[in-house]
Amino acid sequence: MTSVRNTRTNTYQITIDMNSDSSHLLLEKEKVPYPQSQSYFDEVTIKENRIEIVAKRSSIIDLKGIFLNHQSALYRQITKALIYYYCATQTPWQIKSIKVQRFGKKKLAEKILRENDIRQAVSANTDLSVLKNIDLETLKLVFSEGEKAHGYLFSITYLIKSLYAGSKNATFENKWKAFNAIYKAIGGSTTDFVCHKFIREDLIENAACYPLILNKISKISVPDIRENTRWIKFIHNNFSTIKKTDAFRDFILRNEDHRLVKIASDTLGVRESNLKEKGYFENVIEHLKKHEKTVNDPHLAATLCIKYAYFARNKLIHAENIESGFRLAPLNKEENELTWLSGMLVFLIIDLINNCKRF
Repeated sequence: MTSVRNTRTNTYQITIDMNSDSSHLLLEKEKVPYPQSQSYFDEVTIKENRIEIVAKRSSIIDLKGIFLNHQSALYRQITKALIYYYCATQTPWQIKSIKVQRFGKKKLAEKILRENDIRQAVSANTDLSVLKNIDLETLKLVFSEGEKAHGYLFSITYLIKSLYAGSKNATFENKWKAFNAIYKAIGGSTTDFVCHKFIREDLIENAACYPLILNKISKISVPDIRENTRWIKFIHNNFSTIKKTDAFRDFILRNEDHRLVKIASDTLGVRESNLKEKGYFENVIEHLKKHEKTVNDPHLAATLCIKYAYFARNKLIHAENIESGFRLAPLNKEENELTWLSGMLVFLIIDLINNCKRF
């Protein structure tokens, strides 16, 4: 019988030392696939003070290039390990050094990055405590290969970055990017509208799978919504013409929560004439009266975290407001709105991470 010769004669060992004093074991010898490999795996061990990655390859890799090419398989393994590390520790430990070695029968090459040469993944004063809500066993999806796994990996990088940012705008923008990466990975479409519809329907039909966001939403009041949103501007933007009256009617009729009903009742005058012209007004009023006391947290969660947050995201991304650095008052309506939305969106993202095996 002829044996298959193992051509993976180069062993690459990556050691990432963290500034923690604890050697507490977080993950031991996890088998991690890499692109273009069906049967071989890298091995990742994570302790609180050290991350070790062992990879066998047939090719000779430029060690310096690992850090310059963010698409390289070894760099991707470093990213995956750091993502798991910060979610497991929930502490912004800083990287002291990264050492990459290549071995044949002996050590053949070495590259070391010292702390001064490293751009840290997280700032030392970042509050990572919200990451305690992520299920670590489920999080192992990020070690996988494939479009869905990559979407979740990209999402969590933005989520972690959003926990410390130079401005409230950047915090919200990174959270939206985290949400975007997930819904594009699981929504079955490249279009935002289709993906948003998918997430809304899943949230409503499988409410038990979204405990974090629904717990947060259950505490939201009508005054909270009034104080932290620009609802009339939202209506003017999303339902701007008589041609969009059908969409405005449908928006009201598909939401039954009493808080949305109250907000809709208070702002209905903005489009009352359009509704009457199209013959929809009485139907809308009947719906609002019917649901004056209805509690439907999934409807409110979907409306605020998807529909309204998308409106806020577009206003931010499309440069429809003054750049935040030119707003000289430390507190303003737009930044307060983004902070408020961020505080909800983070829990929807984590619920989606914890539910990744369902999709």
